[in-house]
Amino acid sequence: MRKSTFVLSTGLLAASLLIPSVRAYADDNPPGNHRQREELRRDQRDLERLRDQRHREIREGDRREAREYNEKIRDKRKEIWQDRRDIYGNNHDRRYDGDDRYGWRYGERYGYRD
Repeated sequence: MRKSTFVLSTGLLAASLLIPSVRAYADDNPPGNHRQREELRRDQRDLERLRDQRHREIREGDRREAREYNEKIRDKRKEIWQDRRDIYGNNHDRRYDGDDRYGWRYGERYGYRD
């Protein structure tokens, strides 16, 4: 009994110390407003429903309906992409270097020569 109490109290202590440090990484003011983020989540749920319906139509053997769902899925993906771009901006810092070339490159500024 003593050992299980020790393990339980140690776990609670670790959790109580860990939770505040994890909350420090959360952004207090995320980009976009609440309505925009909620609309984006709704669009993502709609996209999943469309994909599920397309898979159902394919299983039933109705290829024409599946093609129509492909078009709806394509339109919904474009809409989600545009919404994300409106909310989060068009940040290419992760994928593009200073010359706007795609991918990670090593140049003179990194100590390598092309």
